[in-house]
Amino acid sequence: MSEERLERIENQLSQVIQAVGVMQQNMMAMQQNMTAMQNRMDSMEGTLLTTMTGGFNSLQNYIIDLDTDLAQNERKTEDNARNNRRLNQRLMRLENRNDDF
Repeated sequence: MSEERLERIENQLSQVIQAVGVMQQNMMAMQQNMTAMQNRMDSMEGTLLTTMTGGFNSLQNYIIDLDTDLAQNERKTEDNARNNRRLNQRLMRLENRNDDF
């Protein structure tokens, strides 16, 4: 092999070694960025999960409150209907007594 050719190969090898070093640094930086992004995703996932769970629990409590209010209103409606029937019966008895006089 000629001296010139050997020198070119050494230069090319030196460039390849430098490129590999730069590539290794880029890969390390990319790995650090990926780790940081994974941490951010984990944090965001936790935040979303907390928010969704809180929202779900809030809606569930609201539905329970609505069911309770509805049950109370139904009882009041039934009581009012029962009282109304009693008053109508009383009124009819009073009218019947009044007719007798």
